[in-house]
Amino acid sequence: MHPHWPGVAFVHCLLAIAGSLLAGVSPVAGFALVFVAAVSLFGDLSGRWYLIRRLLFFRRASQNVVSPPLPPERAETASEEPARVIVCAHVDSPLTGAAYNDWALRAWARFARIWPARTSPQAVIFWSIALLLPPLGARMAGVDVELISALQLPQTFVLLIAAFFLGEIALSPPSPGANDNAAGVAAALAVAERLREPAPESVEVVLLLAGAGETTRQGARSFIRSHRKQLPKDRTWFIDIDSPGRGDARFVALEVPVIAQPCSRELGELSAALCDGEPDRAELPLAPAGTASLAGALGYPAIALTARETDGFVPLDHHTPDDTPAAVDPEAIERVASLTVDLIRLLDRDVGRREKH
Repeated sequence: MHPHWPGVAFVHCLLAIAGSLLAGVSPVAGFALVFVAAVSLFGDLSGRWYLIRRLLFFRRASQNVVSPPLPPERAETASEEPARVIVCAHVDSPLTGAAYNDWALRAWARFARIWPARTSPQAVIFWSIALLLPPLGARMAGVDVELISALQLPQTFVLLIAAFFLGEIALSPPSPGANDNAAGVAAALAVAERLREPAPESVEVVLLLAGAGETTRQGARSFIRSHRKQLPKDRTWFIDIDSPGRGDARFVALEVPVIAQPCSRELGELSAALCDGEPDRAELPLAPAGTASLAGALGYPAIALTARETDGFVPLDHHTPDDTPAAVDPEAIERVASLTVDLIRLLDRDVGRREKH
């Protein structure tokens, strides 16, 4: 993997700022810098390709822990590969930083209320870079310089603020990571244990405890890329468990790594059916991008399950020193594990019906 996601995003911001400033002297060179930054950041956040990350940042080894399939012996079917449910949870701890303080989260919440579309901080950074391209293109065409400078100013200002926060995050210590995501690992292990008796009849369940989850889901990305032949897109489902340690069980309707990535329609409908009338289960409109958005972008049906005390974008104590084991509620983990098991059993039932017909 290529770690240090704050440094990667920081370099993209600096490259775009440099291109915006350089355009006053050389419009072509400025446009080229911003274009490279936009293309590289899109691929980086979506997990599709790495440019600047691969060129400038060193590699390190990480580990994925992958369980044997459950049940270990399945009935023979006509299909070459069995239907599989991959239950995911990342095992690494996040970095802290000022961007996760209460005042920063309140400012983001106010911004999100007035912004016309659901978005994420990463998407704001990307679109700030991408929206520099039209005025820089106009500058190359010889359009009025003063007007173009005014059009460049908001995006450049956003990128300056983002660069400050990203640099500070890169220098900050890690969080204890109890809720994000030791609790997720605990919930995933509980799911595997509960599915032993009775075991699913029509699907195999595989546990993926992925490393490098905080570095744009590189562990899960590596797993999917390495096993594509064994993971047909019409017979593989991903369920990502993230931050399940406080509040009520929720299924995430939308993640926005770069562009909006909704949950799988099939898994969303099953989750909604499970949550209907249940006071401790509900839909969460938006959450930070995780393995579900990556799997969805690669064409797999996927959904993220979490826990929240409110409809906030992130849980309480997200990426802070206060994310300790003492703040984790075992009953919240139990609720999310129960929702996951119920979802898998419904999916197992539906797959069995389709195979019989």
